[in-house]
Amino acid sequence: MPDSFSADGLRRIRRLAWIVRLLCLFGVVVIGTLPFIFWAQPEWVAEVAARTWNLSKLQLDMSSRLWGLAASMVPTTVSLFALWQMWALFGCFAQGELLARQPAQHLRRLGLGLCAMAAAQPLGQTLAILAVTWGNGKGERQFWFGLSSDHYLALLFGLLLLALAQVVLEAARVADENSQFV
Repeated sequence: MPDSFSADGLRRIRRLAWIVRLLCLFGVVVIGTLPFIFWAQPEWVAEVAARTWNLSKLQLDMSSRLWGLAASMVPTTVSLFALWQMWALFGCFAQGELLARQPAQHLRRLGLGLCAMAAAQPLGQTLAILAVTWGNGKGERQFWFGLSSDHYLALLFGLLLLALAQVVLEAARVADENSQFV
């Protein structure tokens, strides 16, 4: 398949692939460690809880923060899965594998990851808020569930990638068929 692309085009794709792969590594380090750093610092949790979640009474004992960390791992795990699929997709691109089944599979999984992210982020935030308010007295616990345009956009981009994956898969099928006629 790479024979049908210009050498200059492939060179640009490979350069972009390495840049994206480096950004994926950076993302894995930051996204993979930030929840642990955040929940280990009660002052930071209190500041975010007051400013972002509008919480004034919360519990920041070790148990509550561990439950908060567990809640944060829901969207973190989905994010890491999406980054892994992007890493693999751009690995295919770096090797010149463009319109083929393997990149289409990674593109599909990336799309599924973004769709899952649309649900994982609000769920993780809801569970984190429950974690830090569960120790409050009756009537002072908080249950909060919110959706934002970010969640909507993640869902839409996920669906877009699912459609593009189907297009790439079909292009790979046609290319395979055409290669058998030669």
